[in-house]
Amino acid sequence: MRTSARSRLLRAAASVLVTAAALLPGAAAQAHDVIESASPADGSTVATVPASVVLTFDHTPIEVGTEILVKDPTGTNQADGPAKIVDTNVTQALKPGAPAGKYTVVWRVVSADSHPIEGTFTFTAKAPGSGTAAASGAQSTAGVPAAAQSAPAQAAPAQASSTSGSSGGGIGVWIGIGVAVLLVVALGAFLVRRALRPGREE
Repeated sequence: MRTSARSRLLRAAASVLVTAAALLPGAAAQAHDVIESASPADGSTVATVPASVVLTFDHTPIEVGTEILVKDPTGTNQADGPAKIVDTNVTQALKPGAPAGKYTVVWRVVSADSHPIEGTFTFTAKAPGSGTAAASGAQSTAGVPAAAQSAPAQAAPAQASSTSGSSGGGIGVWIGIGVAVLLVVALGAFLVRRALRPGREE
């Protein structure tokens, strides 16, 4: 009978719409990066200020927009240069001779889906870091020609262009998900209209 066929179509349409509603939350939960560990660990006490702080995520973050501040007991940022990303690890070097005490790490990372995530944690160092900031700066520039010292600034545009592709990839994933959901919703609407359309009895 026509009523039976209409009921089957309505059940199929409902199933399609439920599937569409489940797609976006599931995709969002899988897309955002999650921090898995930190070194030093949150709340830990270490013998000396480490040479770097390392955050490990479940996916490889995007370099552009990623920043880590490592504040000493006076609130001074002891981060030395920009954070570096290798695979799923984000490493922030610390200045030589950073003082002992309780440190607060404030991090902001752009996840693989281009969504920024952030957090904070603390650790305590019983003794200062090795070396001194002045000696490190003198050693890094001594005997190096001016042209060579400016090389990192010249390499910056190339670095930006390489990371922009990662950001575009994350946006592309969301566009693909959106198109898929729209197609599923359109199919569900078609089935509903077909079920409600007057017709001859079967």
